[in-house]
Amino acid sequence: MRFSIACAVAFCSCAIAADYAGSQACAACHAEIYRSFMRTPMAQSSGRAGAEEPKERFDSPSFRDARGAFTYTAGQDTNGYYFDFRQPGTKQPVEGRRRIDYFVGSGSAARSYVLNVDGYLYEAPIAFYRKSESWNFAPGMESVPYPFLTRPIRPGCFLCHASRIQHLSGTDNAYASPPFLEGGVACERCHGPGSDHIASGKPMVNPAKLPAAERDSICEQCHLSGEIRVAKPGKDDQPLTAGDRLTNLLTTFVRAGSPSELRVTSHAENLAQSACKRASGEKLWCGTCHDPHTVPAANNKAVYFREKCLSCHETSSCMASRSSRQVNNDNCITCHMPRNPTADVEHVVFTDHSIRRHPTSAPAPSATAELVPYGGGSSTRDLALAYAIIGTREGNATYTERGFRLLQQAAANRTADAQALAYLAQFYRDRKDDAHAVPVYEQAWRMDPTQAPVAAALGAYRMQRGDYEGAIRFWNQALAINPALVLVRANLADALSRTGKPDEARAALRKALEFNPAFQPPKDLVERLRR
Repeated sequence: MRFSIACAVAFCSCAIAADYAGSQACAACHAEIYRSFMRTPMAQSSGRAGAEEPKERFDSPSFRDARGAFTYTAGQDTNGYYFDFRQPGTKQPVEGRRRIDYFVGSGSAARSYVLNVDGYLYEAPIAFYRKSESWNFAPGMESVPYPFLTRPIRPGCFLCHASRIQHLSGTDNAYASPPFLEGGVACERCHGPGSDHIASGKPMVNPAKLPAAERDSICEQCHLSGEIRVAKPGKDDQPLTAGDRLTNLLTTFVRAGSPSELRVTSHAENLAQSACKRASGEKLWCGTCHDPHTVPAANNKAVYFREKCLSCHETSSCMASRSSRQVNNDNCITCHMPRNPTADVEHVVFTDHSIRRHPTSAPAPSATAELVPYGGGSSTRDLALAYAIIGTREGNATYTERGFRLLQQAAANRTADAQALAYLAQFYRDRKDDAHAVPVYEQAWRMDPTQAPVAAALGAYRMQRGDYEGAIRFWNQALAINPALVLVRANLADALSRTGKPDEARAALRKALEFNPAFQPPKDLVERLRR
């Protein structure tokens, strides 16, 4: 008996995977590398607001939206950091103050900020831009005509900016406190969990010694955006473990035959388009030119990267005139890798890694080009979601129709998961085909009862049938997943008032207006309940 117990214990200990220890554990033996890395933008890409030396200025002037309807001001007081919004020139101005708890972004180009509402995290509508040393709208919020306080920060948003994320399952955007155990990209993101190394000296992962696909995956987890990244079934928001392949977690799609636009995280696909990469193959990778543990000093940057270029190129191969090269101080990057505006974020510029011989503005990708997987195959389900998501995002009828047909095919082949079924149901609903939409929504909910849009839609169908209690039940479930669904809250209040619960209805409306003070339907319903 004693022998069997010993064997069982030995077997269990062998099956336990290595655990994450945190970057601080690396500092004792790797002090110089640790100190150098902690000064890099990657290591400083998230944290608690005000915990480090601020790179932003909280005394900057206010700015207004494009319509001049709202003004925004960032500030600091004895309780920490905040921003104000105000709608001037109206009889009943919409105004408010929200606290800033965390930042996302190293500050080299910009920083965005995080709002915490009862443990649910949302992106603040303002961001600080380093080049202009000023505040403006956060990416994607420029065209919103009111203070947008309801963009959820899902785990995927944190994966490239923070480490050891503490997301609460069953929700879109709820986290333990703190939401991440380590700000920035930690040592173990690239070298794997460190507990075994600390305990027994077992070697850590060295990315440079991995096979090319596994090596490149470490960088591509954050520097390959494509047109869309579609997680494999059951792999949503899972971080890559160093040594694994990214394609085991997700499929990245690009538009066929089209040059990729310059985006904030498009370095991998831009590099793949370059003549350098096509000629060098697997030999050329991110680590050829970049040391992830350090950033060259500004006064040495041109020389540092020129030496990288000259490891493959003879000086005489540069066809630029001598006078031009002297003007640019023999800076290869100035001519061949210029910093240009990005297509997805205003107010910032990033280095173009397509390494063009004669850099020019790349034509925009075709809106009807076929979507193809980057670096690997894909399933019908993956391709269907790619077309469905991009088509919905862009209002692209060609893509939504392709997505709809592929989703139908995946459903018929029983390869559609809950996410694919949710999009298929939405497409049926958009076509006023409720006879197909409702059972598909119900199937998606049975497969995965953590999809807020599905719960919201099923609640709406219950409301249409006069089943107010059923609608209330589904809408409460949707709000438990993401409390900032203000239209759902307004509809919930309507259902509550119809079932003789006016106090609960008013509470729902007050919460809706906290999330969106400019949202008119809750205001109208509040007036109706007062009568």
